[in-house]
Amino acid sequence: MNFLRLTYYLLIINFKDFGFLFWTIGYPIVLVTIFMATTSNIGGEDMSDIDVAVSGDNEYSIILEEIDFINVHEMSDSTARAELAEENVTGYITEDGSLIVQNSGFQQSVLESVMNQIRQTSALGVSPENFNFDTDFIQTEDMETEPQVIMYYSTIAMVSLYTVFTSMELISSMRPNLSTMGARFSASPFSKSKYILASSAAGLLLGLFSNSLLIGYLMIFNESVLFNRLLPTLGIILAGNIAGLGLGFIIGLTPRVNINVKSVVPVIFIVGLAFLAGLMGPGLRTVVNREMPFINEFNPLAHITDTIYRVNLMDSFDGYWTTILFLLGITFVSFFITLIALRRKQYDNL
Repeated sequence: MNFLRLTYYLLIINFKDFGFLFWTIGYPIVLVTIFMATTSNIGGEDMSDIDVAVSGDNEYSIILEEIDFINVHEMSDSTARAELAEENVTGYITEDGSLIVQNSGFQQSVLESVMNQIRQTSALGVSPENFNFDTDFIQTEDMETEPQVIMYYSTIAMVSLYTVFTSMELISSMRPNLSTMGARFSASPFSKSKYILASSAAGLLLGLFSNSLLIGYLMIFNESVLFNRLLPTLGIILAGNIAGLGLGFIIGLTPRVNINVKSVVPVIFIVGLAFLAGLMGPGLRTVVNREMPFINEFNPLAHITDTIYRVNLMDSFDGYWTTILFLLGITFVSFFITLIALRRKQYDNL
């Protein structure tokens, strides 16, 4: 059978499945609609002054003191670290220009952006005392920064991993010890590689379609401007969908477990990661980052959420390609494990 025709048939089969239509299209739209209805009265806070601790004789304090929204406090290293632990200051800048923060947040992100621009200017060979303070080196823009936007971005990140269901069902349907269809498929001369590629392509197209509908819905009905950089946003979502395919292959390899039981695993897995990434608001995310920062270091949804936020609301591409490589790395490892598990698999009886 022609590859494109096979992909087309698989797309039609999924569109006739009510479960697919509800969970991948209806549920995310209902979820963000609830967010819009329940958080409409929450507004972003005005930019407040940022308190920064610096060590004595710190050359960066000359620059920071000239910035209107930054309050510089000179203190010893031990005192600065103690004040930072008590959250009396937003950040501590050491003599070598390193920025130390206690947790992540809007003010910490602004301070990091300021320090990055100062280092870039210094790299040009201009010493701090010769900086031209008459020229603004920080570009400011009026932008919506309501705390609920993190919930929208987390929902988009969650949907981008929904391809896990397509690939999980694909692998389960090909295992002759798990289903009658798998036994027939294993004994047939039909090209298995063509079937895997067509199913993956169909799943990827369906995932991108679901994300596109959700983004379009938010752009039409949400009052805030959430997507200032649409193409880079779609790029990170594409990588997320590809990573979802890889994770689904791993789950589908679970031996002798019914597909209905297997479906519970990715639901719990994805929703749990989305909660940690900020699906229910930035509060839980802040606590996790402060108490157990290593969790979100390995959380693909946290990486996707952070990257979409930085690209669209901070106009920053820091970590953009790192996130894409991280997601593609998940896919590569998953595909490799799946290939090893399926290669030359034999059964005594079917």
